[in-house]
Amino acid sequence: MKLSYIIIAGLLLTMGATSCRKYVEVEQYNRRELKYTTDYQYLLNDFNLFGQAFSIPVISSDDIVITMEARQNTTADDVFWPFTWADQYFADGLKDATWDDLYKQIYTANTVIEGVMNSENGSDKEKKAIFAEAKLQRAYAYFILVNLYGEIYNPATAASSIGVPLLTTPDLYASLDRASLETVYGQIVTDLTEAATGLPIVASNNRHPNVGTSHAMLAMVYLQMREFDKAFEQADRALSYHDQLFDLRELALGNVTLPFLIANPETFLSKKNKRTYMEQLNPSTLSKFAENDLRFTKLIQNLQFQQNVPADAKGLVKWYNGDGVEVGPTVADMLLIKAEVYARNGDAQKSMDQVNILRKKRFLVEDYTDLVATSSDNALDLVIEERQREFIGTGKRWFDMRRFNLDVRLAKEYSRTFRNVEHKLDVNSNKFVYPVADYYLNFNPEIGQSPR
Repeated sequence: MKLSYIIIAGLLLTMGATSCRKYVEVEQYNRRELKYTTDYQYLLNDFNLFGQAFSIPVISSDDIVITMEARQNTTADDVFWPFTWADQYFADGLKDATWDDLYKQIYTANTVIEGVMNSENGSDKEKKAIFAEAKLQRAYAYFILVNLYGEIYNPATAASSIGVPLLTTPDLYASLDRASLETVYGQIVTDLTEAATGLPIVASNNRHPNVGTSHAMLAMVYLQMREFDKAFEQADRALSYHDQLFDLRELALGNVTLPFLIANPETFLSKKNKRTYMEQLNPSTLSKFAENDLRFTKLIQNLQFQQNVPADAKGLVKWYNGDGVEVGPTVADMLLIKAEVYARNGDAQKSMDQVNILRKKRFLVEDYTDLVATSSDNALDLVIEERQREFIGTGKRWFDMRRFNLDVRLAKEYSRTFRNVEHKLDVNSNKFVYPVADYYLNFNPEIGQSPR
């Protein structure tokens, strides 16, 4: 009989019955057989696992600069390589924590999906809710994986474009060949759609999804798939369940403090950057803020305790104060998705209406004025700038940089000079696809390296 195990302390599940299957590893100890419905919920309660999203997109995006020669010369390879979009991001023999964590999440979710409906001492409703949560967590992990290690989604070529290994059962011997983008995205949409039927209207906290979360995730997925009307519909449905924003005016007036991730009222599902890099925020992006924008005055501060950075270098307050940087789906995401779709569909006024709902919570009343667009193209530009301001330093910008390759007017080349060498990221470059660490390819060559 094949046994599944719950881990009482430490990491959750074992991946390694043999040394030849090391696309991801998890240690095991203090284990017992999974039996009760609550056992499966305990697996999903592990925020140290399911709370992790990514970190490298912060560095590979244009949110960050490393300008001073002395700092460049002391920058470690695991920052230098992704910052310059190199062919390799990790030295031989080293693991990629993002790849590891996301596939651990997937394996754990697959274990829950396989076993929870036959577990003991739980109601049918409880089992369905846990089953649905596992499906959503699996969908989130695949969404991040395929947008980092898969090619850019183009509807015309998705069926033949490479994605990532797609594992839907806790089978250590399943094929690790990469599925196509179309197949991976199809699984993500299926999981999220099915999850919506079992999730609660209100979750216990934002570390667990509810029905609104499934619609929020579908909105983000359809945005990447360039199915803009579907993205709008799902964003609108998500906001019908939850539309509260954190009011920075209250923070500025001293009535509240910055919330911890679990208490952030605008988060649908809490996910955080795995690593804080403490590098300088891009002055070009910072120049897009008005001086009285509370995101600039309250969420950004001088970069502290860092050597070889300009005297006026800035970083995020959350790098120093709090429990991490939130990168999960938020109410702001949904408003800006709706705004973008309105602009793409030619309605500049309705686009700005959505943007201004957000902005009213980002300025003191006496400092606030509506953004006004002169055309639908101008509206789209303003939406993109608002996304840069709202999500600076989170890594979300990288996902936008990728998808804008398919917009003739928005696609652009990026360049950085580092250690006296110019590094370029051309439009539609293969460098928009992260390389797979050699550690995994050495054990599982069927995964195949990303196109370089």
